[in-house]
Amino acid sequence: MNYSEKETLRLTDDLLIGVGSERKCYLHPEDKEKCVKIVHKFGPRTKARCKREIKYSFKYSRLAQKLSSIPRYYGGQRTNLGQGQVFELILNYDGTISDKLSEHTKTSKANQLLYTKITDLYSSFIEFGIVVSDFHAENIVVRKKNALDFELVLIDGYGNSDFLKIADHISFFRKKKLLRKFNRLLSPLHLPPLGTVS
Repeated sequence: MNYSEKETLRLTDDLLIGVGSERKCYLHPEDKEKCVKIVHKFGPRTKARCKREIKYSFKYSRLAQKLSSIPRYYGGQRTNLGQGQVFELILNYDGTISDKLSEHTKTSKANQLLYTKITDLYSSFIEFGIVVSDFHAENIVVRKKNALDFELVLIDGYGNSDFLKIADHISFFRKKKLLRKFNRLLSPLHLPPLGTVS
């Protein structure tokens, strides 16, 4: 269900949970399992990126029951800080907000388990036809399922930024694009690259 455009949601500084290069993320004041993204840096590039995210968020939300590696999208919401977009807030099993992969790797050494989770993410994106653009550790969070296990969720940077959206429609090019993006993620973590496209 989309949020009403008529009701204005009030966001305050104490609800701020993250600041990116272009947007701020707030805890939803009426639902602790949701967050609201607000643009704070305006420009043509930001506008295009946000428009792309909304387009693909609608598309991928149809897969929400089957695909847990991308947050649910609940639609637009008017706020006291301007137009916002409401998303699922990725939480751990104990209710805490999941850490970004970039933070996780500072305290936990990249190992076989992490490599397995990254390959699982790759496989799920291949299976469901997901395309990514800004794919890096700042846009991925580590959702703890229990004290020992976790899964990776891409919270930003999905969608196709190419002028010609060939990867959206042809699986070979989509796999090729995903393989390149994933291997760029693996390299600084000193983990082995994924195989070739077949």
